[in-house]
Amino acid sequence: MALIIPAAIEAVIRQADTAAAAIDEVSFAGAIEKAAPPADGLTLEARRGAFAEIAAWRFIRPFVGGPIEREPWGIYWSPLASGTLKDGKAFHSPDVSDVDEEIVAHWIERVRTLAHPVLKARYADLSWEIGRYLKRPAEHRLNSPKPPIAVNIPVTLAFAAVDGYLDAIEGGLVGDEYGSWVLIDRAIGLSLSLRDTARARRAKDELFAYYRRMASEGTKFQWARLNDLLDGREKALAVTEAEHQEVIQSLETALAIHSDCSDKDRFDPHQATDAADRLVRHLGNNRAETQRVVKRAAAAFEEIAKSASGMLAIAWLEDLIPRYRNAGLVDDAARVEQAIRSRAEQARGEMKQISVPVEIPRGELDQWADAIAGATLKEALGSIAVNCMMREDQMRQSVQEMLEKAPLLSMMNIAVMGADGFTTATVRSVEDDLEGRSIQHAADRFNWNAPFLYHALNRIKEKHGCDLDALVAHLNEAPWFAAHREALLREGLAAWIAGDAVKSIHVLVPQLEAACRDLLAALGAPVRKFIPRTGGYEVIGLGEVLRHDVFCAGVPRDIRFHLRTLYSDARGINLRNHLAHGIANVGLFGMGLANWVVHSLLLLATLRVREQPTPGSAGHDSRD
Repeated sequence: MALIIPAAIEAVIRQADTAAAAIDEVSFAGAIEKAAPPADGLTLEARRGAFAEIAAWRFIRPFVGGPIEREPWGIYWSPLASGTLKDGKAFHSPDVSDVDEEIVAHWIERVRTLAHPVLKARYADLSWEIGRYLKRPAEHRLNSPKPPIAVNIPVTLAFAAVDGYLDAIEGGLVGDEYGSWVLIDRAIGLSLSLRDTARARRAKDELFAYYRRMASEGTKFQWARLNDLLDGREKALAVTEAEHQEVIQSLETALAIHSDCSDKDRFDPHQATDAADRLVRHLGNNRAETQRVVKRAAAAFEEIAKSASGMLAIAWLEDLIPRYRNAGLVDDAARVEQAIRSRAEQARGEMKQISVPVEIPRGELDQWADAIAGATLKEALGSIAVNCMMREDQMRQSVQEMLEKAPLLSMMNIAVMGADGFTTATVRSVEDDLEGRSIQHAADRFNWNAPFLYHALNRIKEKHGCDLDALVAHLNEAPWFAAHREALLREGLAAWIAGDAVKSIHVLVPQLEAACRDLLAALGAPVRKFIPRTGGYEVIGLGEVLRHDVFCAGVPRDIRFHLRTLYSDARGINLRNHLAHGIANVGLFGMGLANWVVHSLLLLATLRVREQPTPGSAGHDSRD
C-alpha cells in the first residue's frame, strides 16, 4: 500500500530543508506533530504517511556516552514511551513493529532527496538501524511475527548518516550544544562500528574542533564531553600524544575555572570535582599530581560549605573524606571529619519533627493487652514475644503501599545521620531498595509500638506478677542462656524492673549477643575465628551471627529480621553497634528501648533446637 505524506507535514520538511538554518530535533518533532491533520480525516494511505514522518522524529537517541544498543530492541533507537497495558502486554510508542518496508523505503528516499545535513543524517540512520533490524528473522525480533522486509539496506546509508552528522556540526546546523555532542558521539560510534578509518578520523577531528569553538567563547559549556567521548576509544581513534595532552589541558582548565571562588559566575565545586575525577584517571600513579588535583577540587567544596546550612555542608563534606584518604591526604581527611562534627548540632537543629496524633480507645487497648497476658505467666511471656515482633512481610507490604499513598517520598533516598553528624546508612527508593526501606520502616515501628509494648508488659505484671526469679527461670529454659552468665542476666533484669534503663540496656545487650552466638553454636556452626596477628581465637560479632547461613537456615525469618533491625543493621536502630562503639546518644537509652531489649530476650527464649546437628552439618530444625 502506497504512502501519502500529508501536505502540511511535507511543507514543514521542505521548508526546513531549504532554509539552511539550525535544526533542533526535539523542536522539529513537535513541528511535525503539530502539522499533522486529524487522523479521522485522512485516508489509510495518508495515515500511514503521517505515521512514517511522525515516528521518524519520535524515536529517541541514547544519552551522550550511553550504551549504543538499548532496550527493548537492542538497537541505537528506542521508543519515546514504553509501558504495560492492563492485560500485562508491553507497549512502545513508536514501535518498530509498526514500521514496514514501505516506510523504510520512504526514509531511504528521503536520504536521496533531502539536502539539510540534520534531516539527511537522521533518515539515513533510521533506515540503517531499523531497516537492518527488520531484516532479521522473526525469532530475532521482539514480538514481531511479520516476515523480514525485502528492501535493500546498503551500507551507504550508514556513510550518509556519518557524513550528515559531521556536516551539520561543521556548519553549525544543530539546534543546541547538547544535540551537537549527541551527533558527534553517534558519528564516532558509527564510524568505528563500520571500521571506516577515514570517517572515524574526521569525526575525531570534528570533536576537537567543536570543543575548541565552545571553549573560545568563554562561557559555560559541557567541557567534559571531549574527555568522555574519547574515553575507551583512544586506540581505535588513533589519538595522538598531542591530542591526549589537549584533553588533559581541557580538564586542567575546567578545574582551574570552577574551583576559583573569586569568579562568582563560574565557580562550581561540583564541576571542579568532575574535572578532578577525570584528571586523576589520566594521572595514573603520579601521587604528587593526584594530590594536587584532589586538594584543589576539595578545597572548593570546603570553602562553599562554610556558608551552607548544616545539613547541606555535611552532605558536601562527607564526600571529601574518601577522596582525601584515597589520595593519601590523611591530615586533610581528619580536618574534614572535625568540620563535620562541628556542624552536627546545627544539622540536627535544621531537622523538622513531624507528628501525627493517633487515638486508640482505652477499652480496645486493654482488651488487646489482656489477650496478650493470657492465663499464665509462661503463656504471657511467650505471647508478648511473638505478638510484638516486627514481621518482615508486614513491613514490606506497608512500604509498598507507600508507593500509592506517598509516591514522591517512596522515590527519594533517605540518609540516616548519626549523633556526630556523619551518615551511617543510605536507604534508596522503595523500588531499588525494598529491604532497606523495610528495615528503616521497622525501626520507626519500634518507636511507634513502644507504648503498646509498655502497656502489655504492665498488664502482665498486674495479672501474674513478674519478679526477677520468674523472668530468669523462664529464660533459663532455653539452653542459649548459659548458667555462667546468669549473674549478669540477673543484674540487667533487676535494673530493668527498677526502671534503670541505662544499666539494663548496657548489661543485657551483650547477654543477648552471647545467647545468639550460643544458639548458632547449637545449630552446628563454628562461632570463633582465628586471628593470625594474636595467634588466638575470638568470637564473631552479632552482625556476623545474624547473617550466618546456618543461623538463617535455623532461625525463623521474622525473628532474624526483628533482631537485625534492632541491633545490627545501620539502616535500623543498630543498638548493639552504637552501644559497643560508644556513639549512642544518651536520649536513646530510655525505658522504651529497654523494654524492647527484654522483649528480644523473651523472643530468643521461644526457640528450641529439636535435633542437634553434627559439626559442619546444616541439618537442624527450629521453631518459634
